[in-house]
Amino acid sequence: MASPMVRLSGIRKSFGAHEVLCGIDLEVAKGTTVAVIGPSGSGKSTLLRCVNHLAPPTSGTVEIDGESVSLGPTASKRQQEAHLNRMRSQVGMVFQRFNLFPHKTALGNVMEGLIAVKRMPRAEATEAAHAMLKRVDLGGFADAHPVRLSGGQQQRVAIARALVMQPKVMLFDEATSALDPELVDEVLNVMRDLAVGGLTMIVVTHEMHFARDVADQVVFMDQGSVVERGPPEHIFGAPTHERTRSFLKKIIKS
Repeated sequence: MASPMVRLSGIRKSFGAHEVLCGIDLEVAKGTTVAVIGPSGSGKSTLLRCVNHLAPPTSGTVEIDGESVSLGPTASKRQQEAHLNRMRSQVGMVFQRFNLFPHKTALGNVMEGLIAVKRMPRAEATEAAHAMLKRVDLGGFADAHPVRLSGGQQQRVAIARALVMQPKVMLFDEATSALDPELVDEVLNVMRDLAVGGLTMIVVTHEMHFARDVADQVVFMDQGSVVERGPPEHIFGAPTHERTRSFLKKIIKS
């Protein structure tokens, strides 16, 4: 049996005396999409940040493609930083806010990581960035600055910026929550295409239709714990736990 692309083992995360994650175990198979749902404050975004150690776990381990994101305690600070940077380069992340460089064009934003991190020659980076903008249906907006783009277009630039680094895993943290309702679908359509294309993804979302129709597995979190997980037809059709049933009843309008 193939090892998972992402494995979380005993992940706990505390901020001071407040424990946000209470021992999470989760595996994500290569080429699958896992949707993480649950009420606000349940620890979903913190879980994503633990995957690439933007919020290093208080305890527990994260593995990407069989390799730990963090070295053991015997490693030097320099070794730890070099290893963490290499592992992070394998994990793309798209946030609620687009976090684009306002002074750079769409093309410049997508190229930035290729030049600064991968040290790719500018001509090669330009070609790759143009191709990625076309992939997210923004081929005609390469020279536009973020202020000239809609929220949906800015988020697609952010997705292209992450994808161009050729990550093994993509993390989406409520990628549509800051968008006007009419712009949500243009971002979700890109995410659907990525799922169909076999990219491994962990998606924190309040978009229940996306979770139901696109995800291979759905994880329901509440109060820092995984309450229930399973295929969409189970979670949405016959959830086992009362907390899951209560949440879905409130959030899905009949």
